[in-house]
Amino acid sequence: MSRKLSLIFATLLFIPLSVFAAPWNSLSADQQQVLAPLSATWNTLPESEQQSFVGIAKGYAKLTPEKQQRLQEQLETWGKLTTEQRHRAREKFTAFSKVPEEKREAVKQMVREQQAEPASSAK
Repeated sequence: MSRKLSLIFATLLFIPLSVFAAPWNSLSADQQQVLAPLSATWNTLPESEQQSFVGIAKGYAKLTPEKQQRLQEQLETWGKLTTEQRHRAREKFTAFSKVPEEKREAVKQMVREQQAEPASSAK
């Protein structure tokens, strides 16, 4: 019996975490409406990411209309990213969160300038 149990556990180790995540159709209608930009990729997201988005959806109604609009735009952008792009975005967010508060605005400005360079050289 323990050999069978060991085999089952070993098999489970190789199943992607997304298999254990909540399927799109298990979300409430309100959650689906808020998270609609993620519907195409929802079932491939890791469970931890899904839980994070569900938490965001729960607080959505309390946001101002402006913040709701901004959130929808961010979700649309996130939903269009590849897995690798999401990974890099998370790494950048983690690195940025380690920047001292008083230096964050300077970092943001530097990034804005770097992003503007290719656009200005294309003209």
